[in-house]
Amino acid sequence: MKIFRIIAITVSFVFFNTAESQQLSDSAHVSLLTCGQGNQLYSTFGHSAIRICDKKNNIDIVFNYGTFDFNTKNFYLKFSRGTLMYMLSANNFQDFLQSYVHENRSVYEQKLNISHAEKEKLFALLIENYKPQNRSYRYDFFKDNCSTRIRDIFQKVIGQKLDFSNQNTDKNKTFRQLIYPYLEKMAWSKFGIDILLGMPTDVRATNADYMFLPNELMINVDTARIDGKNFASKPEILYLAQDAGNSALLSPNMVFCIFMLIAILLTYLDFCRLKKSKKSCGKIFDKIFFLTMAILSLIILLMWIFSLHYPVRNNLNILWLNPLYLYVFWKSEKSNLYVLIICVICNLIALCGQYFLPQHFNTAFFAIIIAATLRLIMMITRKIHQY
Repeated sequence: MKIFRIIAITVSFVFFNTAESQQLSDSAHVSLLTCGQGNQLYSTFGHSAIRICDKKNNIDIVFNYGTFDFNTKNFYLKFSRGTLMYMLSANNFQDFLQSYVHENRSVYEQKLNISHAEKEKLFALLIENYKPQNRSYRYDFFKDNCSTRIRDIFQKVIGQKLDFSNQNTDKNKTFRQLIYPYLEKMAWSKFGIDILLGMPTDVRATNADYMFLPNELMINVDTARIDGKNFASKPEILYLAQDAGNSALLSPNMVFCIFMLIAILLTYLDFCRLKKSKKSCGKIFDKIFFLTMAILSLIILLMWIFSLHYPVRNNLNILWLNPLYLYVFWKSEKSNLYVLIICVICNLIALCGQYFLPQHFNTAFFAIIIAATLRLIMMITRKIHQY
């Protein structure tokens, strides 16, 4: 999935006009290309493409969904709102392969066992989709991407004969559980994704839904059948990536556990000097902490309300990343007692929520929630002590 960058993607005008009317030879083959994950966030979940190879007619082209123009006006605003248009692109196979070799990303090929008429139909559909008026579409990470588009075009070409039901993938996973294995070496990306993605990410995925991930599409194509016969050959390795090892030295769990210990220490010191001083040891700490929490809560709210990306809606992180923290930051120790109590109650719900709420919370969140709860309780205690 080519997120956050453009692929160099052009087919010459001459080739396009020639291919539009050209017939494939009997020796032509059609393949599914599956590209492994890279070290950058945009390449974390891999990529899928279709290869049309016909040596007799000097055709070796890769049709590639999920690309976009990085120079689009208001690019980041459109991307965050879900209005950025993605497109079908086409590229020479060798250029396509070399770009992934250069990035040290594995590439697998599965040749489809389909009839010549079905190859012709698939090629014609791709050419039709590549026309300027047809090539753009609104990208959806879970429902409409480079992988699901290929799944859908296969089913359109072959029809009900194509049976994906024999796949051997565990059928009981949520969308969040499906993307987690790809984030094992990207703990901070996983942390950020878990902040932004809400309850829709914790819905159980259907067999068809699994194929939003390129690797899952490859598995399904490998086990799919047409009239009882294999839909495709076993995946052939065109390039095998070398393990680069990209784990973060300091994980979010480690960083926020240290952060929580600092909050515990400051709270302890504040309790010890409660009768001796009106000043808090953690005043600056609280200001920075609650301002950060407030900013994150506003980001969640804005994404929830204005973005067309449905996975960011109904985000229960709003319980502990509470917009009321903006008020707490502003008023500090002069905050209304009931506002502080409401924030504590929301935090306690989030802490216990792993057992009953319909959204999964990243384990690093709990250290942050405990730290915030302790500082809020300290503020409540100081207010009560003043009465």
